[in-house]
Amino acid sequence: MNKRDIIALVEGRLSNERKKEVIKWLLKNPKQQQRYHKLKAEHVAQLLKNPQYNSHQRAIAKRNRLYKLVGYAALIAILIGSALFFIQPSQEPSVEEAAVLMTATSIGENKEIVLPDGSQITLNANTSITYPQSFEEEIREVTLSGEAFFDVTHDEERPFIVHMDNGVKIQVLGTSFNIKSYPEDQNVETTLVSGKVRVVEEKDNKTVVLNPSQRATYVKNEDKIIIDKVETENLTSWRQGKLIYDETPIREVISDLKRKYKVSISVASPEIMNYRYTGVFDNLTIEQILDLFEVSSPILSKKNQSKITLYMNK
Repeated sequence: MNKRDIIALVEGRLSNERKKEVIKWLLKNPKQQQRYHKLKAEHVAQLLKNPQYNSHQRAIAKRNRLYKLVGYAALIAILIGSALFFIQPSQEPSVEEAAVLMTATSIGENKEIVLPDGSQITLNANTSITYPQSFEEEIREVTLSGEAFFDVTHDEERPFIVHMDNGVKIQVLGTSFNIKSYPEDQNVETTLVSGKVRVVEEKDNKTVVLNPSQRATYVKNEDKIIIDKVETENLTSWRQGKLIYDETPIREVISDLKRKYKVSISVASPEIMNYRYTGVFDNLTIEQILDLFEVSSPILSKKNQSKITLYMNK
């Protein structure tokens, strides 16, 4: 993909399928995200300067209130450099065509958003969520990549569904839960805090229903779902800056640290990957965490700027 794809996205000339591909590509390329925002802002500014466009928009607004559209366009220009995308589905969108909104976080960043139905979402680092500007009458659907905590507004008439790229989806009516679904991780975890959710593996239609304090772990390479009882505060404490581990595979700990801190972590001693770590990182710096490793586990470290090497103390 290249600049032409970004321009086509900005101008609304992509099919829905192609639009999704370009958006996924942008999420993996922060520099291209910046290019997108710049081109989008320039495009909006050019439209707003065009007398014919403004005249045409005013005429339409008198008939179907399209001043709202211009408001969203202006907001795009203001939000240059953020990861919030306002993508119109065609070159001349109408108010009937719901815009697709996307919010993404970078490494080390958390963000809170409110969906059109009032549901509150907290995004963990390196996470993206896509949702419509307004939900349809029958259903509320969003797409998540990464980790997020959901506090969903109850609505019996409109189920809330979270889709993930790995073929897993979560169905709820109104509840609070945590989803951890990073593409690079081996597992997809859904932890229920309150209410009830249904976890569906779409390929084989595997379905489980969770009760509060239960976690469903979908093991990707084994294509199976495991249910266990957990301390939900341990798995949702990242919202307060804490990382809590209880016999957690060190692979998961390393992944969390790489997403929370802008560091590269390599493992010099292969036996480290068999280690399970127990401990609490309560808003610590990465240097403090490395020190804690040394006093609470057999793991030692060397740090050179943003590069960290872990090895086993023998």
